[in-house]
Amino acid sequence: MRRNPIFIFAPAMVMLIFGLSLISQPQAFGKQHEIIKEQILRTEAKTSIVQAQSFDSFLYQRFLTDIAGSEAVVVNKLRPLNPLDFAPLEMRELKSSESLENPRSLKMVATAATALEALANEMFLAKAGQLFMNSGYRSYDYQLELFESKTEQYGLAGALIRSAKAGHSEHQTGLTMDVSVQAQGCAIMQCFGETKGGKWLADNAWQFGFIVRYEDGTQAVTGYTYEPWHLRFVGKNIAKLYHEGDFSTLEEFWGYPAAEFYEEEITESTID
Repeated sequence: MRRNPIFIFAPAMVMLIFGLSLISQPQAFGKQHEIIKEQILRTEAKTSIVQAQSFDSFLYQRFLTDIAGSEAVVVNKLRPLNPLDFAPLEMRELKSSESLENPRSLKMVATAATALEALANEMFLAKAGQLFMNSGYRSYDYQLELFESKTEQYGLAGALIRSAKAGHSEHQTGLTMDVSVQAQGCAIMQCFGETKGGKWLADNAWQFGFIVRYEDGTQAVTGYTYEPWHLRFVGKNIAKLYHEGDFSTLEEFWGYPAAEFYEEEITESTID
C-alpha cells in the first residue's frame, strides 16, 4: 500500500514553518539566551586561574617595592637594589626655567622629572622660591666613589649616616633629587627645613608625587639623619596615601622593618 506523499511530508513542513515563525519573533529566545550567557560567564570566572589585580591593591603595590625600576621601590640599608648596579632606562635632563635652575644638567627618570618641573612651577607661583637642582641620578660607580669620599671626610661611622653605599642609594633609582633655594641659603643643610622653600616643600610636595624621604627624628628607621632637601618621587597615588596617613617613612608605610644599620653591621655587632 502506497502512502500519499502529502501525509509523509506535511507534518515536517508544518513544524518547520512553526519553528521559523518563533525565531523570527523578537525576544523569542531572549530569556533563554540571557540564562545561557550568564552561565557561560560564571563558568569562565570559576575556571580563570589568574585574575589581574588593580594597581589600587595594596598587595600589588607592595610587590612593586621590590622592583628596581618601579616608582614604588623601597631601597635602604637592608633592601639593596636588584641588580646592585641597576640603572634606569628612561631618564632626561630637567629643563631650567624661571622656576627651576639646573646648571649641571642633572637627570631623573622622565616621569619624575616632569613632576618636579610642575612642582617647581607651582612653588615659584606661590612665591616660595626658585628650586635649585643639587644632585639627581647617581650611577653605581659614582655612589661608590661618593661613599669612599664621605668615609675619608667623616670616618666610617659618620659616612654611614650621611651617605648610602653603592646599590643602596635612592639616587641610583633616578627617582630622587636633592634641592635647595639658593636665595634662601642653607643649601644641603638641615636649616633648609626652616626656610620658606623648605617649609613649602614639606607641606606641598606630596601633591606632585614627592615625599621628603628622611624627615626629622626618623634616623632609627631610615638609618640617615634629617635631610629636608631630599625629595623622593613615589607617584601621586602613593604620595597621597602617605600624606593622608601622616606617615614619615616608607618603611612604616609599607610595613617594612627599620633599616638603621646594614646587614653586615648587625652581624658584626652580634659577633662582638
